Amino acid sequence: MKQKSVNWMTAPPPAEGIPPGVNLARLVVFTLACCGILLGCAELRKATYPSDFVYLERKQVVSQMALMSLYMQQIDEILLDQSTISSEQQARIVRLLTQINQSAAKLGAGSVETSHLVLDAHIDEFQSAVYAALRDASADPPNYFALGRLSGSCAACHKYR
Repeated sequence: MKQKSVNWMTAPPPAEGIPPGVNLARLVVFTLACCGILLGCAELRKATYPSDFVYLERKQVVSQMALMSLYMQQIDEILLDQSTISSEQQARIVRLLTQINQSAAKLGAGSVETSHLVLDAHIDEFQSAVYAALRDASADPPNYFALGRLSGSCAACHKYR
């Protein structure tokens, strides 16, 4: 008896009683059902959380934190490179602090409750430090002591991360 060679690249013949396109139709229905479930989960989140709740995805938090870190590094470069700060550099520091403030607001500053408990616990304190640094950096003459406190608040929160 000679064995029949099997070509794995061709589909086996359809089972008896099942029309040829049914398996493809089942696959399409299954795929659509999976997509519908995934979309439904996102809508379910909207229904299960309070209306004032802000769901922060990890990538949003990481992105805003990275931006704030970049802004702080740019401020540090200005302050470390110069013994006296020109009015242009002062204006740049104020712009960078404003951008830090905007990033903090995107992370749920104020009375907003988010999905990130650590941020909820510390964001208002951080934003107060940003306001103080912004106020002092905008003064005439500017005072940059609050910038050191702001940088310290970043380090204190991230020391275990």
